[in-house]
Amino acid sequence: MPIHVADAPPRSLAALREALSTPSQEVVESLARVDGDLMLLGVAGKLGPELALMARRALDRAGRQARIIGVARNPGPELVERLRGGGVELLRADLLDDAALAGLPDVANIVYLAGRKFGTDGAEHQTEREGRF
Repeated sequence: MPIHVADAPPRSLAALREALSTPSQEVVESLARVDGDLMLLGVAGKLGPELALMARRALDRAGRQARIIGVARNPGPELVERLRGGGVELLRADLLDDAALAGLPDVANIVYLAGRKFGTDGAEHQTEREGRF
């Protein structure tokens, strides 16, 4: 699958977010073939917001009505506004809480983005706990 390289690098955070959340035709075609809704666990992380928005845009271009659901423990107000404004449903849930997990909707497609990836020194026990999935 070819990767599109922009003519010039984005010059602002807004331009970078736009570039990262714009689906290629291959992404549109791929998501057009996926049945059911899509849920992204850990949507508030480094790549979650743009991935969720890209999926929403791809499904819209494909004419699919599937839901894009983002799940985050503590999304900030700016992120809540950005995701909801982009057509992504946002649910708050702590993935380490079994009751919260049981309360999530049953969807056909799940993308797992949660987990501690950076800043683990001195907090290894949290990293191992979060990796139990």
